[in-house]
Amino acid sequence: MKKTNTAPAAFVFRKSRVAAGVLLACGVAAQALAQQQAVQVNAPDAAASASASSVVPSQGASESAPVETLQPVTVRSARESSSTTEGTGSFTTTAPLSTATGLALSPRETPQSMTVITRERMDEQGLTTLTEALEQTTAVVVNHSDTERVNYVARGYSISNFQIDGMLSNYGGYLKPAGDTVAYDRIEVLRGAAGLLTGAGDPSATVNMVRKRPSLNFKGNTSVSLGSHSLKRGEVDVGGPLAFNRKVRGRLAAAGQQSGSFRPLYEKRTNAFYGILEADVGPATTAALSFERQQSDPRGVSWGTVPYWAADGSVANLPHGLNLSTPWASWNMVERRTMATVEHRIASDWRLRGAFAHSEREQDGHLYYGGNGYPAADGSGISAWYGRFPVEETMKAAELSVDGKFDAFGRRHDVVLGYSQNKRDQDTRGVEYATMPDDYASIPNWNDWTGDIPVFGTTLLPHVSQTAITKQKAFYGATRLHVAEPLKLVMGGRISRYETHTQGYNASTGAATTSSGYRNSSVFTPYVGALFDITPQWTAYVSYTSIFQPQNYRDKNNEILEPVDGNSYEVGVKGELFERRLNVAGAIFRSKKNNVAEVDDSVPENSLPDGSQAYRSSGSGNVIDGVEIEASGQITRQWNLFASYSHTRSRNADGEAINTYVPRNLVRVFTSYRFGDGLRWSVGGGINAQSSLWRSARRPTGATNASGSLVTVTDRITQGAVITANLMLGYRFNDHVALNLNVNNLFDKKYYDNVGFYSGVYAAEPRTVRVTLRGVF
Repeated sequence: MKKTNTAPAAFVFRKSRVAAGVLLACGVAAQALAQQQAVQVNAPDAAASASASSVVPSQGASESAPVETLQPVTVRSARESSSTTEGTGSFTTTAPLSTATGLALSPRETPQSMTVITRERMDEQGLTTLTEALEQTTAVVVNHSDTERVNYVARGYSISNFQIDGMLSNYGGYLKPAGDTVAYDRIEVLRGAAGLLTGAGDPSATVNMVRKRPSLNFKGNTSVSLGSHSLKRGEVDVGGPLAFNRKVRGRLAAAGQQSGSFRPLYEKRTNAFYGILEADVGPATTAALSFERQQSDPRGVSWGTVPYWAADGSVANLPHGLNLSTPWASWNMVERRTMATVEHRIASDWRLRGAFAHSEREQDGHLYYGGNGYPAADGSGISAWYGRFPVEETMKAAELSVDGKFDAFGRRHDVVLGYSQNKRDQDTRGVEYATMPDDYASIPNWNDWTGDIPVFGTTLLPHVSQTAITKQKAFYGATRLHVAEPLKLVMGGRISRYETHTQGYNASTGAATTSSGYRNSSVFTPYVGALFDITPQWTAYVSYTSIFQPQNYRDKNNEILEPVDGNSYEVGVKGELFERRLNVAGAIFRSKKNNVAEVDDSVPENSLPDGSQAYRSSGSGNVIDGVEIEASGQITRQWNLFASYSHTRSRNADGEAINTYVPRNLVRVFTSYRFGDGLRWSVGGGINAQSSLWRSARRPTGATNASGSLVTVTDRITQGAVITANLMLGYRFNDHVALNLNVNNLFDKKYYDNVGFYSGVYAAEPRTVRVTLRGVF
């Protein structure tokens, strides 16, 4: 069975209801932050050689450990330095971050829930990809549709907002950002709607991947990893001052990896490169230019799930690692990103900042996978999908903002004002398929499948089959008002112009066919938060923001559905304990969405002119509510802890459960402790636990109809509650060389991380082992 590139293209644009906003990193005065965060400003460079947490102990962990104190360079942004997590040895930060509002607020001062995956935690747990990091994040569920398509879910909805250094990095295709973490200092995950800065999007989460910056001292590290399924990985990271008395600085980070899988035929090669130049072009002006390239080259990829039910209606119990693919099936992707920023400090309290980013992505899926049908005992019953869909995307984003402090009513307040615009273009090439034998899509016997089948022939046509353009322009502003000593108000708003247009073409002639789009020139998104300092360590807060999300779903009359809208609320308490080394937080949240698209079953499947599915608005009333609790940081200088619990409930307007394929309850725990002579030994471990999940699918009854096809009924596929354990053991030979062992899914638990998709299941990763030798210089 051939899946032509019409269906994948439709899927692409149905799933591309992404926000088109940009998050601007804005700051507070350098002098004030230098006074408030003096220890943190110097900490990253004081431990400059500690890029690998397993090599150099946490700050203060060993009095005998050599520590070099750097002289401050006033031209450097104090907030940039203090926000850096590399070398701090901690699982958290109390430094100012701007992901939520554009204002420089610490996690405790931010009136929303957020998790920061620090460089220390990525190194200790061996989190080398964005997916691995989000699997360890509070309230985030990661599930796979196949080996390459991964979905991140928070608070009942898919995460659609991704940023690099605060700049929009969303694509409209199947695949999420490549996300090798070699370039990242930290990953900030802000949960809930972030409408003030992102404009459009779900009340799920915003993921901001903050990259490493050049250091004031020369430093470098390198590592080699070996692991399960022939894993081989190498990393190198080097940087520091280049010229003019440290006024010009640079950094390079690169990684290469290849591995097999517990799924036969599947293997993957990835590589990542990141380089940045930073220069003080004046006494108050800093400019930076960076380039990043990430590439993924998998083979033997799957395209869908493994059938769950047999032809007679019983559970098929197919092998956990079954992969009905071919050695040549691929889904290649290359991402390139160039970014330039200029920051000018005005006096001591104000800053003007401009940024521009240009991103490109190329992907080419060339797929053959046996995921269709129901297996019979004799090995028959399954057929394959095959297809090709090359897609090219570009994104341009620009921002200009000013932020600073002002005095009013005897108190000092913060403000940020900005303008942003971005444009994303997506082109899907037309594909012509060669004539293949009638039995080409048939899997003769899934029991002894080897993937030995020729590549189907294709020709790329001279014209695109579909184009999509998304544009957004916005003015935004926010302020933090110190109303009274214990009370602060965070208020802001965004006025956006949003436009999307999709155009279909006859790929052979280039003639335009179907066309659809949406435009709104005056979308106002408010944001309000209030924080009350209960004690010097504890703060209570409440926040509200609205939801606005244009969607590319069309109704049975081929008209675009009205945008999703709604509201998001959150109430919580945050604390900084153990001399601000440990962040703790608890929150209750609720969101309500209207006009959510659902399949229109009053018309046949894929009945629109371009062959895609018709949808209808579900009306008003999709409600998501829940609770989140998190603790992250250091209990002592030698003891790191991350622990979280979340409960999420999803209902439609009729009170019926929705999003049942996402577990309601999640527990994430990881802790590590350093001990022994010179704190050379480290040991850690944790658990990931989730409650049961299910999704409806089509189960055969064992009977056939007049045409000989199997008769099916709706039934549930269920995955029970799962608990997996992880282990870490490390040894530091000296101040320059260390060895780490990571074991994930220690007890080799077999389970599914997705059920019901294409009436099948996707097997989660079994036990894996990784050994990493790291050196610093």
